[in-house]
Amino acid sequence: MSEATGAMRRLPRQDRSEQRIELILDSLATLIDEVGYTNVSIAMIAKRAEMSGPGIYRYFDDLNAIASALAKRNLERLLEKADPAIEEADGVWEEGIAAAIRVYVDMFRTEPGYRWLRLGDPVDKYLINAAEGNRTVLARMAGDLFVERYQVGYRDDLLAHIEVMVEIIDSLSARAFASNPQGDPFFLNEIPRIINSYLGEYLERSLPTAGTPQSLVEAPGA
Repeated sequence: MSEATGAMRRLPRQDRSEQRIELILDSLATLIDEVGYTNVSIAMIAKRAEMSGPGIYRYFDDLNAIASALAKRNLERLLEKADPAIEEADGVWEEGIAAAIRVYVDMFRTEPGYRWLRLGDPVDKYLINAAEGNRTVLARMAGDLFVERYQVGYRDDLLAHIEVMVEIIDSLSARAFASNPQGDPFFLNEIPRIINSYLGEYLERSLPTAGTPQSLVEAPGA
């Protein structure tokens, strides 16, 4: 978690503390959907969670620290749901990507506050890895999936192209839900079509690089 956004004051050591932290995060998430993040205050979160202001500050330094924790939880839930969905998909990369996209889109529908804090960028770009942004880390995970599960030969510029894929999925998903709480079908249907065309064309014209690295997940110098 970056220093710029504050930090959790203490880690929960008891079930009751964990429940309170989850309640705080849930309260912020629902308030974001109701009034927007810029209009949320610690006092509003405390009232919604039926806690005192000092009770909130017992766990978090400030509002940004709560938002950062919520964004990290969103990312963790995304990864937890995406893994089994990809496992159940057919053994071709197009089906795996389609499954991941469905999970990502469903998070917009089911997770309060997700539309604003889905990848954490507004509050903390380094939720997963202190050296690289959240989107780059997700791209590395997807790169491992391509190389290991789908046996797509490694290319030196594979990570860069997958980062483009992450940006496309995120941008079009956000656009689909900008005016439709269930997502505009046109934009949602365009996402897998564009991704399959973009990556398919790239893989066809580029050649694998000799000497595949152990893992794309490990950032250079990590």
